Amino acid sequence: MSGNLGNVLIIVVSTLAVLSIAVGMSLYIGRKSTSSDWAVAGRSLPLYVVVGAQFATAQGGGFLTAHVGNGYAGGWSALTYGLFVAIGMWIICIIAKWLRSQNFATIPDIMDHLYGRNKLLLILTSFLTMVVPFGWIIGNLIAFGKLYADLTGISVPVLIIAFSIISLMLVLPAGLKTVAWTDFFFGCLMFVICCATLYFLFDMGGGYSEVMARVPDKVKSFPEGMASLGWSTVILWFMAIIPGSLTNQMYFQRIFAVKDISYVKMSLFISGITIILSEIWASLFGMGIYAMNPNLEREMAAGWFLTQIPVWFLAIYAGLIVSAIMSTVASGIQSVTVNAVNDVYKKLINPEATEKDLKIKSKIISIVVCALAVAIALVYPRVLDIIVATYAFSAAGLMFPIFAGILLRHKRIITANAVIVSMFVGFGACFISMMMETVIPYAIFGLVGSGLALIVATFIFKPKQPVSGEA
Repeated sequence: MSGNLGNVLIIVVSTLAVLSIAVGMSLYIGRKSTSSDWAVAGRSLPLYVVVGAQFATAQGGGFLTAHVGNGYAGGWSALTYGLFVAIGMWIICIIAKWLRSQNFATIPDIMDHLYGRNKLLLILTSFLTMVVPFGWIIGNLIAFGKLYADLTGISVPVLIIAFSIISLMLVLPAGLKTVAWTDFFFGCLMFVICCATLYFLFDMGGGYSEVMARVPDKVKSFPEGMASLGWSTVILWFMAIIPGSLTNQMYFQRIFAVKDISYVKMSLFISGITIILSEIWASLFGMGIYAMNPNLEREMAAGWFLTQIPVWFLAIYAGLIVSAIMSTVASGIQSVTVNAVNDVYKKLINPEATEKDLKIKSKIISIVVCALAVAIALVYPRVLDIIVATYAFSAAGLMFPIFAGILLRHKRIITANAVIVSMFVGFGACFISMMMETVIPYAIFGLVGSGLALIVATFIFKPKQPVSGEA
């Protein structure tokens, strides 16, 4: 495929067409922007945009590579990944209205409200909040580079750098406001192309019944397919993805940005359903490929399919690739930037910063974040490992401090010092167990360590005065 210049040009043109529409939308929507637009889209996003943006952001490169590979190896069992993401979103529904009513912009804003302003706590929370979106940026840049290198023959480093620059063009005009609307566009496009791709695949294989008949029960049956995925892998997903979703600022920001507070819960519920539907697609897609070629490594499943389709359909599939990955990369850049500007620069460095200054700093930091992600992506090219690890570390440090604080906010018994201890212990336990390659997934050590440390530290560090926050 890569040796045919004509095919490469068709793919490039198709990709540029999608990107041109997205960039045009971004420039149009971002003509007039404020710092509020950057952080929470001016709290003006309608329900359908929030759902589309949540769906597109949650997908990314792993959706097209690792998730299809999981469907190839484990059939319907691969649905567990998407189910865990959806469960995380649905749990957030419990506190979603309260979160939106407080006019938060970031997770550190929540911690400030619960425990009062503490510089060390603010720094730790900001760092742990940035971990997941930054990992997503890196992972999806890698995914794009690998996928498009196979399609076009262009080197991975060149593709990663070019893609990062284009992603910035969706962020720089107005932050979340432009990112959310372009994510909505990408989400709609992904849905249409996914349906077309699935139809094309089963048509190649002789129809749905014929394809599924060629997939052995040990692959497609649930829970038998779990064995192919690896039980330890599934357990790690469970312990990393659900807690990680509960601490993923990219999901929270869209809650903060919903125009009508009455639709906050609905946005999360519907978003969870769309995530499950996308995993159904990945499972069916993977099993369809298995039926036609059962001798592949799971990571090669999606790539093999691309070698079997005509160039005109490859051009359509290229639109799916760029939509899934671009939406996540742009969202990640915006999320990290908001933390750096809102929580570090404005709160710690320059509390008197003007609207103009914040906008300028947002654009500068966006470029820095993107450049750093590119550098890491070129050095460490493993996609799903990065994403799962960031989920685990973020959850280990943030889940118990956030949710225990919210549930016990009326009691005022948890102090900032207790939370700091919990964060250090959770992150440390997660890191040490990962380095030791323990049999038990490292996310479990992090969560258990954080929870126990929070309980013990709460008895040690008793509040001397009421903690600022909700009565």
